[in-house]
Amino acid sequence: MSPNTSRDAGQAHLDTYLHQIQRHLGGLPDAEARETIAELRSHVLDKVAGDHSVRAIEAAIEELGSPREVARLNVTERVAAELETNRSPWRVLSAIGRLASLSAYGVFAFLVSFSGYAFAAACLITAAVKPFNPRRAGLWRQSEDSYSWMLGVTDHTQTGRELLGWWIVPIGLGLGLLLGWLTWRFGIFSVRRMRRTARGGRA
Repeated sequence: MSPNTSRDAGQAHLDTYLHQIQRHLGGLPDAEARETIAELRSHVLDKVAGDHSVRAIEAAIEELGSPREVARLNVTERVAAELETNRSPWRVLSAIGRLASLSAYGVFAFLVSFSGYAFAAACLITAAVKPFNPRRAGLWRQSEDSYSWMLGVTDHTQTGRELLGWWIVPIGLGLGLLLGWLTWRFGIFSVRRMRRTARGGRA
């Protein structure tokens, strides 16, 4: 095999590997995905030090790991680094959403976070609306012989019984703020956990 042919074969092998990585970079914007691929290409080419044969390229990419592992590590590292500069609840939820496709734990963390924020918001909204529309806001039990409950603001008050009365204001505010904070902390913990897992190369 001529040097040029060997070089072309090595480049084709690297291109295939990088394309497989790019398929798993869905958690990154296009610009960041392209930047990641460019950095990985540069890393491999620096590693082989001018020897672009298939054997040298294979040895270099074997050290990096499988395309899925490399993609998961890069996405997680970038998302976690961004989170260190802005830890607002929306940014934390967005970060978990970007990582959700990378692992089963990511899906679990996103579902827990989304549910936690949704319930916290329902508590806060109900508490805020209660003083202005006391007949429609509260915690409702749909009927005496039912275990169906509803928290929030409703037009169908005649079909249920409001349980807490004005207690929904302090309870809703306290519970909403506490649950929102706990959900926020869980989100940060989850991103850090996924980062450690990606670094360790575990599934």
